[in-house]
Amino acid sequence: MRRLASRGALAVVFSVVWLAACGGSAQPDDAAIVTDFHNHQSNLEVTADGTIVRLLADRSSSTGTHEQFIIKLSSGDLTVEVEHNISIARRVPVKEGDRVIVHGEYVWNAQGGLIHFTHHDPQGTHEGGYIVDGGTTYD
Repeated sequence: MRRLASRGALAVVFSVVWLAACGGSAQPDDAAIVTDFHNHQSNLEVTADGTIVRLLADRSSSTGTHEQFIIKLSSGDLTVEVEHNISIARRVPVKEGDRVIVHGEYVWNAQGGLIHFTHHDPQGTHEGGYIVDGGTTYD
């Protein structure tokens, strides 16, 4: 029985390593984001699991047009703004109440922070991000 359990554990470890090597998605870690917020940390790669609580108007800047919305993290009592550059990636058809996974760069602010770089980086200078909504990945 012990040998069978060891094989099972080995299979799980192999699967995790294989997924990571193939570009598998990062696991959400809302607790880390809450810690980053309390410690005023910025410029950190994060993966959030949250529910959209508010849609904001698109915002234009020198880097392009950004779709914006606010999510409430699934764990912890924190809301975070998401800024998704739709000049680089396609718009995510989100609506209030959608549960999303967001991967990108966290930047601290007093309102809970924001996550941006939620898309691929055409210049290849930054880790690519993504948003998963309704089983579809937008990057």
